[in-house]
Amino acid sequence: MLDTCPACLVGRMRLTTTTYVQVYDGTLIHAPNTAAWQCDTCGETYFADATLRRIEALIGTGGLPPNRYEPAPRESLASPGDAPAARDESSPDVFDSRSE
Repeated sequence: MLDTCPACLVGRMRLTTTTYVQVYDGTLIHAPNTAAWQCDTCGETYFADATLRRIEALIGTGGLPPNRYEPAPRESLASPGDAPAARDESSPDVFDSRSE
């Protein structure tokens, strides 16, 4: 790997471990403690090609895990007419940190 960061051209690339996070076919995949090159100045992270091939092979072996997240149907969301009532400015605000 290059010694100088290709992104910022200032920092130095250091071998470290980080979490690899990627979305494959709508499913979030993360692999903790993955070896990567990270810039000590800008934080840009690069994974070795062999590491990425290994992760993709592991995903391809068993297939993607089932995605159990199902977005709420559009009909169940609140309509614009259901907006909360305007705040009454005459009532004291219990979360206001100012003392009166």
